[in-house]
Amino acid sequence: MPERLLIAIGLLMATTPQLLKHYLHLPDFVLGFIVGIGLALEITAFIRLKRIKSAQAKC
Repeated sequence: MPERLLIAIGLLMATTPQLLKHYLHLPDFVLGFIVGIGLALEITAFIRLKRIKSAQAKC
């Protein structure tokens, strides 16, 4: 279940800076940092899901 939460948070963090650009002036560094953290969370969640599924297949 935490993997789904990580995916959801990652998606929000990856898309929110695009919306914030229209309303707030944030430096590119901050926007890139937020997107990078979001993508890292998504990748981490997908790796965890893959490990769980492979462990279940072996049993």
